[in-house]
Amino acid sequence: MILGLALALVGSPVMAQEQEGEDFTRRDRTALLYQTKFLFTQDNVPIVTIGLVEGETQVAFEADGPFEFQPEGIGGPSTRIGKGRTTCTARLDDGVPARIRYWVGLSRVASRDLDALRRERASWEGRVSGVRAFQRGSIFGFYGRVLDNRTTTLVEDAPFDAPDAARARRDELAAKAGAGTLEVFEEVVERPRGTVRVSCTGVEALLAVPGMVMITPSDGRPFKVRSVEFGKGFPWHGREDRTYRGRLVLTPDRNGKLAAVNAVDAETLLKGLVPSEIYVDAPSAALRAQATCARGELFAKLGNRHTADPYMVCADVHCQVYKGLTREDPRTSKAVDDTRGRMLFAGGGLVDSVYGANCGGHSESGGAVWQGSGHDYLKGVPDAPEGARVFADGDRSDELVRAFIVSPPKGLYCGATKYGKDSFRWRKVVGADEIRSGIKEQTGTDPGDVRSMRSVERGVSGRILRLEVKGDKATVLLSPELRIRKALGGLRSSLFVVDDASEGGGRAFAFTGAGFGHGVGMCQVGAIGMAQTGIAFEEILRHYYPGSDLLQIY
Repeated sequence: MILGLALALVGSPVMAQEQEGEDFTRRDRTALLYQTKFLFTQDNVPIVTIGLVEGETQVAFEADGPFEFQPEGIGGPSTRIGKGRTTCTARLDDGVPARIRYWVGLSRVASRDLDALRRERASWEGRVSGVRAFQRGSIFGFYGRVLDNRTTTLVEDAPFDAPDAARARRDELAAKAGAGTLEVFEEVVERPRGTVRVSCTGVEALLAVPGMVMITPSDGRPFKVRSVEFGKGFPWHGREDRTYRGRLVLTPDRNGKLAAVNAVDAETLLKGLVPSEIYVDAPSAALRAQATCARGELFAKLGNRHTADPYMVCADVHCQVYKGLTREDPRTSKAVDDTRGRMLFAGGGLVDSVYGANCGGHSESGGAVWQGSGHDYLKGVPDAPEGARVFADGDRSDELVRAFIVSPPKGLYCGATKYGKDSFRWRKVVGADEIRSGIKEQTGTDPGDVRSMRSVERGVSGRILRLEVKGDKATVLLSPELRIRKALGGLRSSLFVVDDASEGGGRAFAFTGAGFGHGVGMCQVGAIGMAQTGIAFEEILRHYYPGSDLLQIY
């Protein structure tokens, strides 16, 4: 099966407005939340749906004015509720989860690269029971420029009904093929269902809408969502009230619970996203570089992520952190305005301009971290002036990595600024019992009492891509780098060396490391270091994404 392709071309402002109204009044009103077709504002800025909360039994929201409730979206029938401050609570009745099939993703390539697609298919045929292709993403156009972010994922033609079974098969294949970036691909067979019920203070009537309801605050006012959960799975996990611009959509999520989605134009979204991703007092060149990268990553991901969810991107770390109007700052908003519509391109395609907090002195190649990210513009580079030598050519031995971490070379951008000092170099001691528990959680295998560990493969940055852990029950091979970090107690990066730190009767390991995050693309602290030396944001982008060009699309 090949997923459908939608083509959306921007014309005049009137045309864009008609397109928005037409699409929001489809007979299947929830289809909009799952398709990859783009809608546009009258200023020809794409509208993005971003998941704010999900898995909730109820969602409370409010605004300083009435709401328009539109069960069929813009252009359909509407109900106006409230006068002054309006406070409402929504819940989902008769929720039914989505039916999802799970496949082992073998490889992911740009759909336009037919030669690469043929090579990848040929490389897997004969090694698995069969190969099948799924396509994600869209072609979309702006003023004569056509952007194609479609990707084709090749999967083993043997689906599973449960994600755990698919993950077990993924790990089995990864071990056999020595490919640490295999993924689990999700195919939505049936979308979730349920009835959204909304009650508002001072209004006796209860609004009941099957599928979804779109809610628009009057006069373009912002709205507040109460108790938004954030940081799931991280130490900073919590809840807080957040305020947003645009529209609110309430609909069932994949698990048959209630989700709240923000439909907002991309530039407004970026104003609530960029200050959550970088220090707002950073130099303006670094803020412009961050705004450009965030825009490019957003457009590269649209239609390629969360295809089993009723939104295009999420609002947390998995995508990019988005806090809405709550987090907007004048300096980062200006950076968004100064770079409006500007994105990086390479080889005729949009650059997936991913970024990380602190590369530790050398960025990592994308293909070593994520499936489908082996682009030339994501090759790892030294976080230093051109011509600087960080590692001996091709040598990433533990001894050289240790020397690099303990005695970093002079002139590294991410080590020459006050920002991120605690993540440039770090040390953490983790008990063997915690490591044993983490490995079991990440792999399903109990290694027993952990005896030793060694790096099997390191990337160009020195990050460990495959790690062997020996226990008295089993030897486990951990990959990719994110799973390594999680299994070993939540390390800041996989750019580390390890030593025995046992004392008394308790076995423990000391990790001495560098950097924070995957290390692919722009090093955010490094970009700040570059900006502080007077380097322009265009040059910062060229450094971290070699061979790319900066173009204005809208």
